[in-house]
Amino acid sequence: MPASTLPTSLLHTLTTHTGAINALTFSSLGGTYILTGSSDRQIHLSRTEPSSATETITPIQRYASHGYPILDIACSRDNQTFASVGGDRSVFLWDVANNEGTVRRFGSTSGGHMSRITCVAFAGEGDSVIVSGSDDMSIRLWDVKSRDTRPIMVLEEAKDGVSSLVVSGCEIIAGSVDGRVRSYDIRTGKVTVDVMPGSVTSLDFSRDGRTLLIGCLDGRIRMLDRTDGTCLRAFPEEGETGYKNESLRLKSCFGQNEALVLSGSEGDGDVRAWDVLSGKNIGSAKVGSKVVSVVKWREGSQAQGRRSLWAGGGADGVVKIFGES
Repeated sequence: MPASTLPTSLLHTLTTHTGAINALTFSSLGGTYILTGSSDRQIHLSRTEPSSATETITPIQRYASHGYPILDIACSRDNQTFASVGGDRSVFLWDVANNEGTVRRFGSTSGGHMSRITCVAFAGEGDSVIVSGSDDMSIRLWDVKSRDTRPIMVLEEAKDGVSSLVVSGCEIIAGSVDGRVRSYDIRTGKVTVDVMPGSVTSLDFSRDGRTLLIGCLDGRIRMLDRTDGTCLRAFPEEGETGYKNESLRLKSCFGQNEALVLSGSEGDGDVRAWDVLSGKNIGSAKVGSKVVSVVKWREGSQAQGRRSLWAGGGADGVVKIFGES
């Protein structure tokens, strides 16, 4: 595939949900499967690329213990478990092979979040820790190996809701509605703060952990050099029309070995892509007729015969997967 090209061939459509799509993630170790979370309070497991059908109306598994909309999902590196969060104010830990109920719930007793949980990630050796961020302005860390369901650490520096987080080694990086990105070094206790011009809606980071992708409610997505806090580039360019992010939490991401930035928009049902080096818009694809709130990229692998593709979903409740033709 030529450099800086957005794959726009529709490979697969998921119509398994009855509510808006708020979260999606590919499975680890190749991304053969995709987990989708919805306002219909269910998480669905489907194949990313089915062998024949181009539309899936019934998932492989349904996970339905949530009582409120699901807002984020994280998959463990061994693909055996995943964590989900939402309006329940608890972190749900699931066994992928068992849809009868959760393995663990963190925060359902003392020490839990006081408001909806917006983001979740695995951390630590062997994914032994779960990190969650909430509208209650806190980040909590939970020990997966312990029987104690109370948090092992609480981080409360945010002055407004925590909207997004990523984990890079021993660092937890969190974006907040207060317009700050805070990086916590768990080993040293040091906190580094970067100030953004608007509420932070999403975070993604490069594989080497040196570049951070930050979406904000000022309608821009910025690439930040984590070594010195320099803004390397902002998308879209000044004067470019179409992209809109003024009030909703949109999740953008890197793609094509970090040569692209992808994001949905409030203004239409399109996902747009920008070239990282030039900053130019290099194309778009229609995902729905309404807001596209979440987009994820899966890298290809020539050795495994796996093509690069990406998935997007939003208010329509439909997930579309695009790739190379």
